[in-house]
Order: sequence, then structure tokens, then C-alpha cells
Amino acid sequence: MLWNKILPVMALMLALFLPTKVTAQEESLKVAEAVIATSVENLVPQGVSDTFPGSVKKLYAFTRITGATKDTIIWHLWFYGDKLMAEVRLPVKSVNWRTYSSKRIFPGWTGEWRVDITNEDGLLLKTLYFTVE
Repeated sequence: MLWNKILPVMALMLALFLPTKVTAQEESLKVAEAVIATSVENLVPQGVSDTFPGSVKKLYAFTRITGATKDTIIWHLWFYGDKLMAEVRLPVKSVNWRTYSSKRIFPGWTGEWRVDITNEDGLLLKTLYFTVE
């Protein structure tokens, strides 16, 4: 009977005092800048907005990542509504890294879109919401 009371308390104490496995890389990796644009020139996004005309042919998700302590990757996950349209793997190779992905937008693909930016373990770092009218 006594063990029925002691074991839950011991389990709680262990959970509180044992470190969780979070790497320094995961703690330091940050999205310093992220936008949707109509182009990227010399690693500078152009035509930044959250609303685009239905005639747009291609959009870019631009991301500046800071704090990488080693080479790593991020993902740009492009969603049209709730449907995953593209997964783009992007390397991050320094403490301050700019990168981008692009997605062709076909006629009729109007409505709500989003790009989820995740780390290599799938942890969501940021979401960009935008509309194609």
C-alpha cells in the first residue's frame, strides 16, 4: 500500500529534475525574418505582401535563420488550405543564414495559403499566412 503512494511521487520528482533532451542547436535556432514575396534578388525579397493577385505565377518564402551552431536544415512546408503542396529542404550553414523556396501558383489556386517553417526534427519555428485572390 505504501508503494502505491510513494511511486507516483518518485516518478514526479524524476520528471521534474531530469533534464529533457533539447540540444543547444534547437534552443538557439531562430527565425529572424520570414516573408512571402514575388521574387528574391541578391537574397533580398521583393514584392513582399500577405495578399497576391490570382495572376501571380510563382511565390517565394524567404527566411533568415540565426543562431545555428552547426550545419543543419530547415523545411518550408507549403499548404493550400490544409493540403500539403510542397516540402522543401533547405540547408542552414552559418549563424546568420538567408534562404528561400518557391512555389508555382497555377490559375484557380486562389484562397488561403500558409508556409510552415520547421527545424530538421519537425519543430514548428514559424508560420507565414497569405492569400491568393
